Formats: sequence, structure tokens, C-alpha cells
Amino acid sequence: MPIKSIENLASIPAWSSRKTLLVCMNVIEETHDVKTFQFRAESDILFHFKPGQFVGIQIDIDGVKHNRSYTIASSPTRPHLLELTIKLDPSGVVSPWLHQNIHIGSQLEVRGPAGRFNCMDISSEKVLLISAGSGITPMMSMTRFWCDQALDKNIMFLNWVRGTQDIIFRRELALLDHQYQQLDVEIVCTQPGLNENWLGRRGRVNQTTFADMVPDIHERVVFCCGPDGFMQQVKQCLQTLNFDMANYHDETFDPGGKKKAKEAELRQIKQLEMTQKTQTKKAVGPFNLTLIKSGKTIVVEAEQNLLEVLEAEGVDIESSCRAGNCGCCQVKKISGETVTFNETGLHADRKTKDYILTCTTQLVSDVELDL
Repeated sequence: MPIKSIENLASIPAWSSRKTLLVCMNVIEETHDVKTFQFRAESDILFHFKPGQFVGIQIDIDGVKHNRSYTIASSPTRPHLLELTIKLDPSGVVSPWLHQNIHIGSQLEVRGPAGRFNCMDISSEKVLLISAGSGITPMMSMTRFWCDQALDKNIMFLNWVRGTQDIIFRRELALLDHQYQQLDVEIVCTQPGLNENWLGRRGRVNQTTFADMVPDIHERVVFCCGPDGFMQQVKQCLQTLNFDMANYHDETFDPGGKKKAKEAELRQIKQLEMTQKTQTKKAVGPFNLTLIKSGKTIVVEAEQNLLEVLEAEGVDIESSCRAGNCGCCQVKKISGETVTFNETGLHADRKTKDYILTCTTQLVSDVELDL
């Protein structure tokens, strides 16, 4: 609801729920195939998160549930609205649905925030933000966050696009570049059209470009986000320049989680091979999975995915990446033996407290969960 008094403003609680129902307040046409959706919570809250983090959504389309993760484009310094900037993937399922069906007044449930790729957990004085495509969204969140506070932080913002019609946040970036002396924005077009009259930089990522545009690159912390091929090029260039990769941090733009799912599958195969070599006897199910809080017992086969089992039984459990990277689906294991194929998204302190990621876990004995 509209804020009508200082008292009303001071009484708004912070974002604390893992599930939040949002209402669309505005839709911005950023480019011909990119929209920014501005949301408020159905019940007034202040959106507190770390710039660079994402939220997960689950949408039922024609009876099929689809999980996706989208980086938050807004800044926690502007906590009344949550912005998701989404590029249309014509061959996809979820982004076309969102572009066609989310309008002012539409509702959308999100889970999160989550993600280790953020500018709060990684300290820096001089930063280099490198992005391509929708990978610009976490960079925009970070840039807004720093500029809103007028921090004494040297920010180099590099964004690669195909042509001028693909520049997301073009007007805002130009304004920020003009207003903040510590911010330097460079847009690079890889294939500008002949009629676009583009006077800026052209070309693909290469070490000469970095050496020319960022002569002090070795003094900077790098944040990078974009398609996988772009990310690989950036890393190769930095390594060729003998950049200290301990100061490199990335988040891959992965529509539909295809790359993460493939990586998780390969990790599963490798881990399963290692497990079979080290175990004298392979686990043979079925096993009993007991949910302590509900008192429910489920029969689970040895090679079944734990998250899929729980979802099939109608258990309300959070999930997003479904590849062990985000940590959304973690639950506490009370007893039993399991094998987890990837737990990148699980913090060390949670591991010591017997939490597991259900999306990359299988049972190897009877198990009890705190559900």
C-alpha cells in the first residue's frame, strides 16, 4: 500500500520469508526482447538482499512445473520494489510465458534470496564488472547499490552486446556514468548494424581490449556474468594477462539451468563411479524415508533423486537451480546415510549440522529428515 507517513515507513518489516508473494506494479520495455518487471510484496516488506543474489520461481505451465532462477536487478538501497529483468528466449518455455502473462496486477511467488555471487561477501576497493546479455543484471544491482551510497569505490563497467538495440539499461547507464566520477561505463558492440551509427567500441572479448580499456586490471576485483562461451573467453584472456584468478568471481547466465543440469549429471556419474569403487557393497533399496515432523514414511529406491521423491509426494520444499549450486533445497538430516553429488551451494557450517541438498542426493540407507 502507499506510504502515507513517516510512522508507516518506519513500521515496514524486512524481507525474512523464504517464500514471498509479489504483485507486479510496472513493466518496463528495456529492449525489443528484454523486460523489467517491478514488484512489491503483497504484504508490505523491505527487500533486503546482497547485490548479485537471485530468487527462484516455480511456474505451472500446462500442468508442468518449471523452476527458474533470476538475478535481482534492483538494489537493496531501494527496498520497496524488487526488479527482475528477463530476456525472452524464443526457444524457451518460462521466459515467453512471463513476457506474455505478467502484467500490472499479476502475482508471482518467489523463493530466496540466495547466491554467493554478490558484492557484500567479496571485499574490494577497485572493481571491474564484465557482462554480456542478461548477465548485466547482477552488475546493475551492484552498480546501483554503490552509486546510491556515493561510495568512494572505483568501478569499471564493461558490457558486451550484439548491437545498439540490445543495450539493456542504456539510458540509466549513461546517466550514472555522467553523475558519478568514480564510475566508468564502456559498451562494446560485437556486430553493430550499418545503419546504427555506432561510434563506440566494437569487437569481441580479447586480451588487447582488456589491456587497453583497463590498464590497472591487476589492481581490481573482477565480477563476471554472461553466457558460458563469453565467460570462457574472459577467463582465458585474464589468465593470459597473468591476472590473479583468486580475484575473479563469476555467475554464469544459464537459461533454464541447462548447463548446470548437465554439469550436475556429469558430477553424478563421476561421483557414482568413485562411490562404487570405494564401497564393498553397492546400496540396494528400497529404503524408508521418514519425515519426522509430518510422521510420513516414503519408500525410496536406491538411485532415486531425493528432491524429486519429495515433490512427487507433495512435500512443500524450496528449490531453484536443482543442481546443488544455490542451496535452496537444503534440509536437516536426522539419521541415515546418503550420497550427495554436488553441494557447492551448502555453506560449511550447515554441513557440520547435518544439512543436505535434496536436489543432488540419493539414499543409501533408511533416512530420517527434519520435515
